[in-house]
Formats: sequence, C-alpha cells, structure tokens
Amino acid sequence: MVCFGKKNIYNPYLKSKLISSDFPPDIWIENTNVCNARCIMCPREKHTRKLGFMDLALYEKLIKEIARFSNKVDRVHLHNYGEPLLDRELLRRIKLAKDYRIKHAYFVTNGSLLTPEMSRQIIEAGLDEFKVSFYGTDKDTYNRTMVGLSFEQTLQNLKDFFKIRDELGKDNPKIIIQYLPSESNESKIAEFYSLMRPLIRESIGDSLLLFSLHNFGGGMSYSIGNIVYTCNFPWRTMVILHDGRVVMCSLDYNGVQVVGDVNKSTIHEIWNDERYQRAREDFRNLRYDEYPVCIKCNIPRR
Repeated sequence: MVCFGKKNIYNPYLKSKLISSDFPPDIWIENTNVCNARCIMCPREKHTRKLGFMDLALYEKLIKEIARFSNKVDRVHLHNYGEPLLDRELLRRIKLAKDYRIKHAYFVTNGSLLTPEMSRQIIEAGLDEFKVSFYGTDKDTYNRTMVGLSFEQTLQNLKDFFKIRDELGKDNPKIIIQYLPSESNESKIAEFYSLMRPLIRESIGDSLLLFSLHNFGGGMSYSIGNIVYTCNFPWRTMVILHDGRVVMCSLDYNGVQVVGDVNKSTIHEIWNDERYQRAREDFRNLRYDEYPVCIKCNIPRR
C-alpha cells in the first residue's frame, strides 16, 4: 500500500469490522464499464470484458429488491468500472432510486462530462452525493495523469456545478473532490487544497479527500508485501456488473471472481449463497490462494 507518510490519506478497504448482515450494506450497480479517459493509474488497457450498459429493466428489478431491504443498505453506487455520465439512462436511474426511497444514491465520476445542463439535471433528479476524481493541480499534472481529459474544462465544470446548486437553493448532491497523491505529485497536495477548498461548502457536507493508490488486484504493478489483513469486502460489498454478473470487489475490473448472476438469482440469495459464505471464512483466515484477484491485491498486504 502506498501511503507516503500522510496520516490523512484514506483507504476504506482496511476497516477491521466484519459486518454480519443478510443483505449487503454497500451495493455497486455498474451502469457502464465504458470510459472516456485513460488515467495512468488505471489498468484500462488490460480490461478485456465486453463493454456495455446495464439494461434499465434489470436495474429497476435490482432497485425494487434493494428497496425491500432499505433499512440494511447504507449506500447504492450507480457506477463501477466506467464513467457513469456516459450513460444516457443515468438520470432515470437516479430518479428510480429516489422514487423507491433508496436513502443514499451515489456515483464517482471524472467530471469531464459534468456540463451545466447535466449538473442541473442530476441536482433535480435527487442524487445524494457524488465524488469527482481530480488528479492534478494544473494543466500539466492533470493532463499527464488523467489522459484524454482537459484540466480547464473539468475545473470549469466543477465551478459551474457549485454555482448552479447555489442558484437552485439545494444542499444535495454533496460533492467529494478526490486527489490521488503519487510519487510524482505528492508535493502538490497543498496546491490541491488551495485550488479546491474555496469551491466546496463544508458546512453542508462537501469535502476534499486524499486517497491511496491500489494495484487493482495485480492489474497495476505497485509493490506489495505480506498478507496480514482481512479484507472486509465479503461482509460489506456486492458489485453487480452491467451484464448482471456479481463479483465481490470493485477492483475485480475484468469480472474474474464471479459469485452469482442477478439475471438468475436475487441479491439476497447471492449474498447468502455458499460462495459468499466460503469467501468470508477464507478471508477471515487469510486464505486468498483460491482467489486469483485477491491473492495479487495490495489491500490485504502490508
């Protein structure tokens, strides 16, 4: 794990609590795995599974089931391994989630397509929160890291979003702006805060976040050490790919470790299936050998 000696760099994957529940508290619904960027920290060139968008009927089926267990679900992610704003049905998906009283609908975006019109529409659709990955503090550092995107355009998009949200008198969606320190840009952390802090409204829940590099289960060649941690994903998270197949982790970008299919089974059935139960027992005992993505991942390692 790369932490650069910074105590405030956040990694959510190493929380020690192993949650016992009969329904996943954190559900990722991949609306698409298509992306318009080639960020240097992402193994996009190794991404070989079929590109596509989730069928709206399948999505609605999932939302209806989640709504029946809404008291057990903390957050529904409307994204996974792709850029959610490329999805022409995204606004309908957000509205469906809120119509069915999903308490926290959320996605992560690179912000390049967050036009003023899109900002207005996602605010009015009722989105609760979104995160923008913004990995640079000027044209040079940003464009070299987030290849294919524009520093000036994305920054203007963010400024427009805050202006429109204020004009509409709304407090939602909250926004997290995330920075990913690396060996080449760690010295720019203070510049990131100087650039972004004047934009956000911390009083309503907006925030800035420093994140840690991860190796995408071996997809990237960051150094890893010995296995010492129990990854809590099998207790906390279900990731539903756009074709309906289910994996345990968002870092399984190629869908290698499939544990179910929501075209054939319910979320509840898959979560309580023998495959998930076995993974929990294996992970608790640091047995990752039969999980080809996990055994290469830097999350359970020091």
